[in-house]
Amino acid sequence: MNTILIYPQLEFAKAQIPTPPYSILFIADYLIKRNVDVALFDLRFDSYSQVINAISNNEPKYIGISVMTGPQIYHALKVCEEIKEQFNNVKIVWGGIHSTILPTQTLQNNLIDFVIRGEGEKPYYELVSGKNKSQIKSLSIKKGRKVYHNPNSALLKSIEINKLSIPWELINPKHYIRNGNFNMITSRGCPFGCAFCYNTLFQNVWRGWTAEKCFEELDKCIDFGAKKINFYDDYFFAKWERIKALFNYFKKKDIIWKAELRVDHLNSSLAKEAKEHGCNQLFFGVESGSQRVLNILNKKILIKDIIKSARITKDVGLIADYSWMIGVPGETKNDIKKTIFLAKRVKKINPDCEFSIKVLFPYPKTPIYDEAIKMGFKAPFNLLSWAKIRRERAPSYLKHKNLLEMISITSAIVGKKVFEQNNIPILKLIRAIAEFRWKNEIFIVGFENFYFKIFRNIVEKRIVKKDTLEYDPFSHKIVLKREE
Repeated sequence: MNTILIYPQLEFAKAQIPTPPYSILFIADYLIKRNVDVALFDLRFDSYSQVINAISNNEPKYIGISVMTGPQIYHALKVCEEIKEQFNNVKIVWGGIHSTILPTQTLQNNLIDFVIRGEGEKPYYELVSGKNKSQIKSLSIKKGRKVYHNPNSALLKSIEINKLSIPWELINPKHYIRNGNFNMITSRGCPFGCAFCYNTLFQNVWRGWTAEKCFEELDKCIDFGAKKINFYDDYFFAKWERIKALFNYFKKKDIIWKAELRVDHLNSSLAKEAKEHGCNQLFFGVESGSQRVLNILNKKILIKDIIKSARITKDVGLIADYSWMIGVPGETKNDIKKTIFLAKRVKKINPDCEFSIKVLFPYPKTPIYDEAIKMGFKAPFNLLSWAKIRRERAPSYLKHKNLLEMISITSAIVGKKVFEQNNIPILKLIRAIAEFRWKNEIFIVGFENFYFKIFRNIVEKRIVKKDTLEYDPFSHKIVLKREE
């Protein structure tokens, strides 16, 4: 019994420190521990020909592909087409957030045979091991033109999460640890019900590794060269006893790290302790400078919490990274002005902070989606339409679409330290123009919108070359790419 798991290419992936494909790594680990032979391909590094050769040599019945909304869909469909052209009998199974949100629409594509909704470890194992398909929970099946959805499976319990490890034997650590940087995840879920967040699909339940399990997995990462760790958990600070143990571990191992924290959970004591134990930066999803919009988004934070976080991080010497959001259904121009005003105020309080303003795209099955529909939002009608979604592009139903896009692009240029590189003339020029726009709040359509899209393509092509440049998220400088 064997199977193949695939993580498709990502747009602009080579300009970032690659995050290991945890969505398929943990499924692979679950399978390996149950005596299933697994081959894993990350198409950010592996080639289509390697996938085709593995299928030829191993003849798997099922191939699992994890897919996120956006450009990754296009790359996933491309590899599916390659597979089906040569191996029509192979069954292709899609998983991931997009398939979970839209299983029926996903299965309407002829290249896809099954969808697994939610967490894939148990359902995928049951599928490849031959269990009756009608009895596999969270499996979506198509018969002719009809699609059937089996009942949802239960989420993995904490005890089961703690049995999952990173199967490093399936991937090359050098691809994911560069200049000591490594992106880690130690938990799943978030107990808060933000109206725009996919976690509402997972019952807002947090489950994570124990501190001891974190030590075990982090030790392996350190052995491979990790020194600066960016935690991608949605709710890293969930358990205080776990965090205290991790703080001591970070200090003992001389690890520099960053993680996300709610602004209403930050206090001076926590900030000082984090700083003393290696914290370099905290990320805050604050979203809006309008309390009315924060309430629409069900953020359950106050404007004063945001301001306090800037003062605390300034006092203890931490970089703070703020994520703001515009284009919220029901938002007014005055609300947008309040967000820009507060972003400026936070930057003034803590000049060493980073920030960006994203345009909200409403995803199905989130509370904000229904509000967007009422305002005229029309969701993409097939997979290829969803592949065109970009975070810097405003949905067409929004009024002042171009204005929102220019605010988003301008904020990224003035708010992110990567654009502070004075040794790169074009970055210096683009930043000077953006700073003028930001200061005077002139967001009429300009060449930056066009340039930004071209700039992304140029950087992507340059970064492919061996020993080229990349952005180090801890030193906040463009450095020579160096694998550990």
